Amino acid sequence: MINRKNSILFISGILSSILFISTLIFAKEGTSLLFDDFNFPTGNAAEEFVTISFDDLFNILGNYSTLTDSQKEDSWREYKGKYVRWEGIVNYKGSSKDDWNRIGIRHNVNTNVELMFDEDKKGMIKVIKKGDNVTYTGKLSLLFERDLLFRLEDANIETINGITADDLNSKLEEDAALSLQSSQISETSIDSESVESPEGEAILSFDGLNKIFGKHSSITQARKEELWKQYRGKYIRWQGTVNYRGLGGNDLRRVGIRHTTGTNVELRFDEKKNDLVQMIKREDNITYTGKLSELFGRNLLCSIEDVDIEKIGDKTITEIHEAASAVSDTDSATENAIDNDVIKEPEIVMAESMAPTVIQKDEIEITETQDGFIKLSFDELDEIFGKKNKMTESQKDTLWEKYNNKYVRWTGEIMSRGKGRVSGLRMGIKHKKGTDVELIFDNEKEEAVLQTEKDDKIIYTGKLVTRRGYILPYKLEDGNIENIVKAQSTTE
Repeated sequence: MINRKNSILFISGILSSILFISTLIFAKEGTSLLFDDFNFPTGNAAEEFVTISFDDLFNILGNYSTLTDSQKEDSWREYKGKYVRWEGIVNYKGSSKDDWNRIGIRHNVNTNVELMFDEDKKGMIKVIKKGDNVTYTGKLSLLFERDLLFRLEDANIETINGITADDLNSKLEEDAALSLQSSQISETSIDSESVESPEGEAILSFDGLNKIFGKHSSITQARKEELWKQYRGKYIRWQGTVNYRGLGGNDLRRVGIRHTTGTNVELRFDEKKNDLVQMIKREDNITYTGKLSELFGRNLLCSIEDVDIEKIGDKTITEIHEAASAVSDTDSATENAIDNDVIKEPEIVMAESMAPTVIQKDEIEITETQDGFIKLSFDELDEIFGKKNKMTESQKDTLWEKYNNKYVRWTGEIMSRGKGRVSGLRMGIKHKKGTDVELIFDNEKEEAVLQTEKDDKIIYTGKLVTRRGYILPYKLEDGNIENIVKAQSTTE
């Protein structure tokens, strides 16, 4: 009996060893038998990648899977918390400062994967555009049951259109270093028309600086600020188009210059240069010089101080003065002759809509209804803050203070609506073209929101919290739907 018992124990020990070794081999070969299924130590689980493709995982867990719900749950447990490396197309980016860290990825139809980025990836996200082909990594965290199938946390972008993110950053850093070196070239290497400064003139192009410091740069804001310290005070000579001129008061000596789209540079003239400001008109092509001053880093890149104008069109300032003097010698109406070419301060005409093309903050009078809403239509507000208004971003920011946190009642057409686990209950509304308003609701309004459909017309209310940008819509919080006109269904 003793020998038989010992034999059984010996055979059991051998079988246990074989089972343990087999488990290790299977896990190493990438089968579904993973270490953490048996609670064996695996090192840092946050770095564990699985090699399964999106298509394969979609076939297992997606809309067309033949598995039951319980089988899907069992399969999902094998992959949840693991990292993947996939390639897809950027379908959207987060639409506001609250959800900047969300990017939607398309693999087949619509958005299939939602990437969630940490704070340190802000610079990388800025350089990504809709339609880019990206290779990305992330941790599988949530499973949905629609086209949007997975959410990945701790996301990272490895390549953008075949170029690694590290290479893009290195190229921008290299451009910054080269531009800085060129700014320190001695005056002997600069042409005779260059502006001289105590430190020598910087040979810097607008495009070069815009790549480094503009809104599409992937350099972090902290790094931009460090680099800008080396550029501030350097002199430039650029050529651009007059986009606007100061409207009055303290703005008389401010001129906006267009290099690409919108206003990209703001010139700030000294008081003694008033005559130069009076000579230029909107859409004039001018050659100007000045000293790099304040960095904005948006579409409006920077401000320039100590400004001088060398040319208006193809004529130098000296030639323009000589022509004016010749007119003065033959006719005493010199001032009248000049006035014909000068941009006069625009006359502000208050239309019934209360939305003039340009308006001063202290001239805005906002009236409210008895129920607390301001008397202002979407079109009236958009004439002030929309894309067609040529005011600077800073001017619009100042005016927005009058409207921020005010309640409005508008009528629009539903473009989209839904509830995100992070973004909450939201609706996209069209007034002119595309999504003009993003309306945010409290969770208790979910039933009212989800019973609406695309193309329905609604009367809604909300509190203005964010003005529209060049691409992003107005954002309204505390949304409420007062009336719904259902879209008429079309039949073939």
